[in-house]
Parts: sequence; structure tokens; C-alpha cells
Amino acid sequence: MAQTLYKTGITTGQTVTAAHVTQSIDAFTGEEAYNISLSGSFNMTGSIILVPTPGTSGEGLTVAGPSILNGDTSIAGNTSLVNDLTRNCTITGSLLITGSTSTVGNLTTVGSITGTNIIATTHLSSSGNLTVAGNSTLGNAPSDTTTINGNITGTGNITVASFVSGSTIIGRKNGMSQNNSGGTVNITMTATTYPPASIIDISQTTSDNAITFTLPSPTAGLHYTFTAAATSTGEGVTTFSAPSAILNGIAICADATELVESKTNFIFSAGEFKKGTRLYFISDGSIWNITAYCLCNVDGVSSS
Repeated sequence: MAQTLYKTGITTGQTVTAAHVTQSIDAFTGEEAYNISLSGSFNMTGSIILVPTPGTSGEGLTVAGPSILNGDTSIAGNTSLVNDLTRNCTITGSLLITGSTSTVGNLTTVGSITGTNIIATTHLSSSGNLTVAGNSTLGNAPSDTTTINGNITGTGNITVASFVSGSTIIGRKNGMSQNNSGGTVNITMTATTYPPASIIDISQTTSDNAITFTLPSPTAGLHYTFTAAATSTGEGVTTFSAPSAILNGIAICADATELVESKTNFIFSAGEFKKGTRLYFISDGSIWNITAYCLCNVDGVSSS
């Protein structure tokens, strides 16, 4: 168990013993384990490297007051930087964290921030690069702002509750495929199994197996695109359904158009889901709007 620095016996007129001095040396050189608490500001011009006690999860660094770190900071344990909205943590070097980091106040670095888990409930500002290999939560309300003047690199997903803006955003939509080689397909979609904005490419070329996709409950902004990878064969129909009679929109076919008004199902007859066909569904939170570009004639589709 870590010890605590003590001043017992240190009084005017009393003898200062070696233990009174060596306890501080042992604490700051790491010779012995001591708990050290700082209640004021901490100004460090060199580097700080913190590692947990071997065999324990260990706390890395807890800072309750304002802190200014002028050198590089490396933390191997869990870190709590600032627990008060009125206090800030400023690092003019780089911050490398292999544990978890939590800030309630502002965290600002001039160098790079690298960590496996970074949680910030107020502002996180970095003029360098931000690299996160694990999960990151930036802000807890749509009004919170995250400003990064450098690059964002992620190996996982980035999820936002409001919007992402930038001068250049490079990415691609999630692509998925579905065939009917395993038998009749009847899928009820969720936003978890089918991420929003997914493009689902359908190949219905095995036997007479029908394919049915049922959209998730309507949520504002949720949208999906379906495409035909090949012209359907056999006697199976291709159906796109809403949870109830909330499909509204238009089907644009090779020879005419057809309105879809308060329907539950939009159906392609057998062999009419032709290669190149595309359907776009978007919800406003109460209905599903459908725009279908069909390469078949209008008598090849129906709604019910």
C-alpha cells in the first residue's frame, strides 16, 4: 500500500532526522510508493511519464485544478484531467495515452493527441493530429463543438448525434450484398444490422426464392439504397416493405410512372427486378419516402 508523506516530529527546535528527508527523496525518485496530492496549479517544463503499478489497473494522473504541461506527456494508466468546468488543461507538447482519459474542463494541446479511449464532455482542441484506436466520445450534446485543425484518422466508426462539417470529407457509404442462394429471404432491418446510408446490392438468381426487405421504424434522416446486381430469375417476387402503410413516393418505370401513396409494400413481379434498378428510401420520422427507378414497364411493379 502506498505511503503518505508526513511531518510528524517536524517542529521548531526539534531534530530533523534522516527519515524526514529521505521520505521525499523516496517518493519523487520512485524508490517507495507514496500518494502525492497537489491542490494548486502544476507547471511542468519537462516530460511526464506515468505508468500504473505492475499487476494493477492503476490510476495514471488525476488533476483537479488548472495544469500546464510544456513538455511531452505519456500516460500508461487511466487519466482524469480536470474535474471542473472552470478549469483547463493545456499541453504544449504531445499527449500519448494508452489508458482512458476523461476531461470535464477544456483540454488543449499544440502537439498530437494519441489514445485508446478519449472522453471529453466539453472542448477538446488540438492543432496537431488526433489518433484514436479505440472508442471516443466528444461532447454530450449537439451544441458541443470539437475543433481539430489537423487530421482525423480512425480505424473504427465515427458516430455523431448532429452533423459533421469540413472543407473536404473523404469516405464511402457502407456497401452490403444479399442473394437468395440459401432459400427465401425475409429480412427485417434495423439501424444496427444495416447502418444508415447503406447500399444493399441484391442478386436474386437462384431458383424461385423470393426476397423481402422490411425497413426499420421511421427515423428522421435514416435512408437506404437498394440496387439490382443482376436481373431476377425464377418465380420469386422482390418486395420492399415499411413497418405499416407509410410508404409514399413514386416509381419511375421504362414506359410510365406510378404513385405510391400510403402503402406498406412495393413489389416487383417475378423477373421484373432488372439489373440496374435502384430504389432510394428516406424517412422524415413519420413516413418512408420511396423513389424507385425501374428498368421494367410499370405493369411489372405494384404496391399494396
